[in-house]
Amino acid sequence: MSAIILLEGNDKRKAIRQVVTRSENLAKGVRDTARLLRAVSRRERIETTGIGHGVAIAHGKILGLDTVHVGLGVSREGIDYQAVDGKPVRLLFVIASSPCLQASYLQTLCHLLGIVRNPSYRTVLDDFRNVDFPVFCEKLEKDFAWLT
Repeated sequence: MSAIILLEGNDKRKAIRQVVTRSENLAKGVRDTARLLRAVSRRERIETTGIGHGVAIAHGKILGLDTVHVGLGVSREGIDYQAVDGKPVRLLFVIASSPCLQASYLQTLCHLLGIVRNPSYRTVLDDFRNVDFPVFCEKLEKDFAWLT
């Protein structure tokens, strides 16, 4: 799945940059990745988007997008993300949206939250420590096929 990338390292800013610059799904729709990175960084300075249970949903709004784009990075060792529960982040979503697409953005966010808040889903995250990346992506494909 081209929307999912394997993250290297545990630095929050570097992880966000990896998702923005390496996710084919984001690259298809966002021409100015530097602008998206600035928007995501501004949002992170307000408050962490690490929602807990090993998940962060970073997001930035930039003009000129006609649809919402989502990239997903996964980290085997976890990212030091300053999440609300203090735990490392292993699933990092980055959402790129336009301020003009608020309804679509909220719908995307609600869909992501619905999946990652499911307790049985956390078992999939725990399994990632013991399986290869391609095998893990196959497990995620059903839940996140709409990203591509």
